[in-house]
Amino acid sequence: REEPGVGRVTIRGPYDPQGPGETPSRSKIFVCRPTSSQDEDPCAKKIISNLARHAYRRPIADQELPSLLAPYHIGREEGGFEEGIELALQRILVSPEFLFRIEQDPENVEPGTAYPIRDLELASRLSFFLWSSIPDEELLALAGRGQLTNPEIREEQVRRMLADPRAVDALVDGFAAQWLNVRRVGEVVVDPLVYPNFDESLLDAFQRLVGDDGADVVR
Repeated sequence: REEPGVGRVTIRGPYDPQGPGETPSRSKIFVCRPTSSQDEDPCAKKIISNLARHAYRRPIADQELPSLLAPYHIGREEGGFEEGIELALQRILVSPEFLFRIEQDPENVEPGTAYPIRDLELASRLSFFLWSSIPDEELLALAGRGQLTNPEIREEQVRRMLADPRAVDALVDGFAAQWLNVRRVGEVVVDPLVYPNFDESLLDAFQRLVGDDGADVVR
């Protein structure tokens, strides 16, 4: 018996495109627009510094910029300004500083000794715990000024973050999905001898019952 499948896919359009368009993500990336070739390098530096600051969750030192700008210059020569920004963004997104949350012990601290964490590390901890994402501009700015360890400011930020819809996704939906492991329910191999009535329709019904992330069960 031949299984159902897709024989051909035809994509039409867009017609008469006027550039790549404008999206919320592009607006966040391109915080400036060069108006001439002389403006491109300063604008690229501003864009890449801003991207790296948010991706690495800390201020970017001047000595770090040459390595961050190197992919931009390569892409700029090969395909223009936006190609350069794209390569620089790729370089940032494969960096261990973006992929991992790294905390280093302060200097001159004995192993096993307790010490207060720095504001920027606290910002990341709060953000990944409450939002499952990187700190936003407000949280990052407070941490950069060393104000997040102030108990009053920290409580104010926690309340603000809990009021954000992202907290629901992270604390309720994300927790339920990890606790019940429902995200992988489709990968479970069911023994037909033990569960003879199990079929795809039952699996589909279960997924609709618990939702994509299992939060409906918790609620």
